[in-house]
Amino acid sequence: MRGTTVSMLIAGILVGVLGAVLGIYAFVNRSGGKFWFFWIAPLLAIGFAVVMLQLVVGYWIKVGRLETKGRPRQ
Repeated sequence: MRGTTVSMLIAGILVGVLGAVLGIYAFVNRSGGKFWFFWIAPLLAIGFAVVMLQLVVGYWIKVGRLETKGRPRQ
């Protein structure tokens, strides 16, 4: 596998985990003084994290495993 592929897989995982952590923190931290529509921000952050992790897993299943396996020898 190329180094750029590995680094982007790692970056996708880190962005996904960071988004999930910040989304959960924003959901738990209920300090006042915010507008009524700010309740959706943590849900959007958690949804973004799920999408990023799903993209990483999907890429690994469709492309990454085949790249690591290499060309079949006959």
